[in-house]
Amino acid sequence: MKGFRLFAAFIALFSMALPAMAAPVGRVNVGLQDVIDTVEKSFKTDRNTGLPPLSTVTADFFQRSTVAGKEKEMRGEGQMFLKAATSREPLMFRFDYFRPLKQEIVSNGRTLWTYLPENRQVIVSDVSQVFNPFTFDPDRDRASNFLQGLSRISKDFQIIFSSQREDVAGNYVLELSPRRSTAGISKLFIVVHRDAVINYVQNGRNIANTFSSMAQQEWAFPILSTTMIDHQGSTTLMEFSNVRTNIMLSDSLFTFAVPPGVQVTKPPRGR
Repeated sequence: MKGFRLFAAFIALFSMALPAMAAPVGRVNVGLQDVIDTVEKSFKTDRNTGLPPLSTVTADFFQRSTVAGKEKEMRGEGQMFLKAATSREPLMFRFDYFRPLKQEIVSNGRTLWTYLPENRQVIVSDVSQVFNPFTFDPDRDRASNFLQGLSRISKDFQIIFSSQREDVAGNYVLELSPRRSTAGISKLFIVVHRDAVINYVQNGRNIANTFSSMAQQEWAFPILSTTMIDHQGSTTLMEFSNVRTNIMLSDSLFTFAVPPGVQVTKPPRGR
């Protein structure tokens, strides 16, 4: 199959965003838990409303993948659409790759479509059990992938500051190690927007107040980037830009219409 092994790398994760220049602020004491909470609470559903503070995200992305032991580097870029899970609706997402090859990865939370136009083929997978909001309890169950587990990363991973703690722009760099062995992830690094964390701390560590006082829309999506390292040492990096949050996204965006003449295949059972 031509192109990246995008589907496997994507489901395993996201990757690393361009460091944003942080605005000058007064001194604020930020601890590891503050950085973790800024990520988790942004995606955690409110028990009263059933909705998360961060409901939708759109962003441009750049992806770079390297294979351990090989000099070749694979790059891709495109646009991401994300509709966070609620107490009634599953997680939905769409990744449209524009370069170097066109590819679409789309899920309405029940079905996952991976479309490879060059091959005239779409892979259709049933993910209803994976993303079912009525059976998945974030306080009890382990997330099956990174997107689903954003509201509970501290339960799925042991988290520390990376050795550098901050990038050149002052954004916080987290190092995550899976609490239980996984097939795809050995180590994960997340760069968290400095201003998003400081805003959270300055608003009394109240996520609702944080979102209502957000000075810039892109701060609402606190993840600037992620870098995933697998057990062989291969890496997948993704960087986000032009972020927009909490805008109306139609559910039809997360459904794929199979073009005429395209072959439909299903992955073997158990995968």
